[in-house]
Amino acid sequence: MAKKTPNQIKQLIDNSKRILITTSKQFSGDGLASCIALSQFFKKLNKNCGIVIDSFELPQEYKFLSEIEQIKPEVKKLKKYLINLDISQTGIEELAYDIQGDNLRIHLSPQRGVLTPDDLKFQTSEFSFDLIFIVNTPDLESLGSLYDHHRDLFYQIPVVNIDNSASNDNYGHVNLVDITATSSAEIIYRLIKDLELEVLDSKIADCLLTGMIVATRSFKTENVTPESLTIASELINLGANRQEIVTRLFQTKTISTLKLWGKVLTRLQSDQTKKIIWSKLDPHDFTETGASPKNLHGVVDELISASPLAEVIALFYQTEPQTTQVILYAQRSKNALMLSRKYLSSGDKNYAHFNLDKSLDEAEAEIIGHLKSQI
Repeated sequence: MAKKTPNQIKQLIDNSKRILITTSKQFSGDGLASCIALSQFFKKLNKNCGIVIDSFELPQEYKFLSEIEQIKPEVKKLKKYLINLDISQTGIEELAYDIQGDNLRIHLSPQRGVLTPDDLKFQTSEFSFDLIFIVNTPDLESLGSLYDHHRDLFYQIPVVNIDNSASNDNYGHVNLVDITATSSAEIIYRLIKDLELEVLDSKIADCLLTGMIVATRSFKTENVTPESLTIASELINLGANRQEIVTRLFQTKTISTLKLWGKVLTRLQSDQTKKIIWSKLDPHDFTETGASPKNLHGVVDELISASPLAEVIALFYQTEPQTTQVILYAQRSKNALMLSRKYLSSGDKNYAHFNLDKSLDEAEAEIIGHLKSQI
């Protein structure tokens, strides 16, 4: 890691008062755990911070992570707004307000004279955040409505971009992107060590090891290096509970997830020559099993474990008619994001997610045909 990058980040942290931490709307376990690790790290430095992930719903398998319940699904109170009225010449006799439809109406009666539009000024405060950390996110658009509704925030406030994906757009003011790392969590561990801050504890270690375990499927992927294993060992020495993490992530499934897994198995298809497997779920499947899309990563994990020879796994699902969502997983030499870039997917080389305005069967036929032509 270039020495100047940690120094740049340290200076930004030192100068900040309140830090926003976020990751992709279609977040990975690595992104989620890394956000929490950063939050705990900043609190150790006595910095105010908050985690916001667009439309966030707490995944059951990550409930064991400390402070995960503090993640917010939207950002609030980014700015304060001031309506300033010069009453030096008129005074005020009466002041009231009401709300009519979508309009706030302020009723004023001067003591003397008249008020004019020139007496009125509208002012805004500075943003409540003064530094942003974005983790495991290829581009700003992947942040969803957090970016779409607050674009000026990301252009006016310094952004630190941390990722291990080659598809990252390097959109940050400071970019800490290392494609040789197994995960964003591994990069964050090295950053903290490079900053020479003695703040790592068992809670931070738990989050960082969780990110590494999720990203490597418990250190079974091809990008695991001796350095990765050394870092994992150091995190365990700091108090990270590897066995609990593995149990929670891979060995504990809710009844609804297991029922959904059964639905996936009944529709499982494969192309052994192309090493692709796929399945699909319709809205009725979610209603019948009591599951929701947030259970799907657990289902994909089961597909990966049950199909070690598969290089590409696709799961098609609908929660409403005529909009089909696709989760694409790729391993070994295959790249999920590159395979699906035609469909403006988000994610990384292992996991990608995208939507099609087509029926379930139409989307399945098109995407499987596309994948076969690309492999």
